[in-house]
Amino acid sequence: MAKPTVVGIFDSPTDAEKVKDELLGAGVARHRIIVTRFGAERASDEIADPEWIGSVVGKIPDPAKFGEAVRGASCVVAVVARSHLDKQQIADLMLRHGARGTVEARA
Repeated sequence: MAKPTVVGIFDSPTDAEKVKDELLGAGVARHRIIVTRFGAERASDEIADPEWIGSVVGKIPDPAKFGEAVRGASCVVAVVARSHLDKQQIADLMLRHGARGTVEARA
């Protein structure tokens, strides 16, 4: 069974790195965390493309909505959750550290 992936959308790379550090400090294995930064060269249309999104974070239930949410963001942090409780704690931590929102993906 596929594990859920929590994806946080961040305007600040510093906030994304803080979340990564908090997750590592809380015992989340490094291989469960992916930080993807969007450079100026990455077009908004490419970020909103479902195939590109899937290659980075897994299957998003509503790729168009995710594409809209991520427009203008500087990065996303994706974390593979081990349980429903784990998923909720990860999302809460992301929101406390400045995520503009979170979504769930499936690998």
